[in-house]
Amino acid sequence: MTTIAELVASEGGLLHKHDLVAAGATDRHLTAAVRFGGVRRARRGWYSTWSPTDPRFVAVAIGGRLTGAAALHELGAWSWTPPQIVVSVPETASRLRRRRGVRVVWDPLELSNRGTTWAVDPRDALARAVVEAESLEDAVMLVDWARLQGIVHGDDDARMVLSRMRADAAGLAAWSDGGAESILESAAGTRLRLEGRRVARQVSVGSRGERIDMLVDGAVGLETDGREHHAHRFEKDRVKDATMVLAGILPFRASTSMVRRDWKTVSAVVEALVARSVAQGVVPRVGNSSLPRLLPGRGRRKWRLGVPGRRKGQELPTRAGAWSQAAGPRAGVSEGGAPPAGREAPGREATPDRGGALPVGRGTPGGEERARRGGRRRAREGER
Repeated sequence: MTTIAELVASEGGLLHKHDLVAAGATDRHLTAAVRFGGVRRARRGWYSTWSPTDPRFVAVAIGGRLTGAAALHELGAWSWTPPQIVVSVPETASRLRRRRGVRVVWDPLELSNRGTTWAVDPRDALARAVVEAESLEDAVMLVDWARLQGIVHGDDDARMVLSRMRADAAGLAAWSDGGAESILESAAGTRLRLEGRRVARQVSVGSRGERIDMLVDGAVGLETDGREHHAHRFEKDRVKDATMVLAGILPFRASTSMVRRDWKTVSAVVEALVARSVAQGVVPRVGNSSLPRLLPGRGRRKWRLGVPGRRKGQELPTRAGAWSQAAGPRAGVSEGGAPPAGREAPGREATPDRGGALPVGRGTPGGEERARRGGRRRAREGER
């Protein structure tokens, strides 16, 4: 006979009473299962085999579902540290059982139609997770993982999903690509791009098509060697290094510890190798200026990306000092940025000086007449 615990476990660890009753369970069976510790009652009507500290159990006990990085973490998303538990509830939810250290967010009702019993849809979770990420590196890490898992498909789909909460987050599609196969590759690639380097992933070299984790500035073949994936590839990795040298690429291997705790050394080695290739004329020095610009955080946001704007027309500066900054030195504008004597900046009226008189000039009332009188007076004084 199948037990209550086995039924719940077979459905992923969480099952509603209606489903258990449909399988033949009675109230007495459910009470006995909870009393003897086979299952736990997370919330009225919900039974689970998860631990009370499991983020999934916590979310259901509160009355919602996991969202953001917490939901993605349960699916195996890359992160250096476990994220904070964030629970999504419908905007009409009430009677919630709050817990200390758990953040509750109210989402539109349409999100309730997507996802599972304990988590929102991964695409909705990704849109929130990247906006709430502690750094650009963490945000790109999540997008790289989502690409690898097939949660987003291509740049257009990624931009559509990432911009659901903040428009600038769509720029992460340019910072990310589908070639990162580990957290080390993702983090190293983002850091190199932040340093202004051009990074190409999974580049094939040699006749056998050996793939390089990252080709940096067209000169350095960077391999991130995690113990989990490279312990059994010692001989193959040595062959790959030889293949890179024959192809004119300088190989460099960085361990997990170097990427996480000693990035300065990794960066310095890459700089030295690129400089050597440039000095030898192997590759020209290149840069990376096509990525959306990283901006300081604002409010709860720890990072932001610049969003290119559209100019609808020429905008003239309204400050006298902004003339030369906006258009540069040109005819009729002094080097200091202020308009020449007798002319006022666009959009500003002439103002009196400290004595109450308007400055003499073409743009002031009676300015031309006073200038002619002054000229005649100086001429008479000269005749005397």
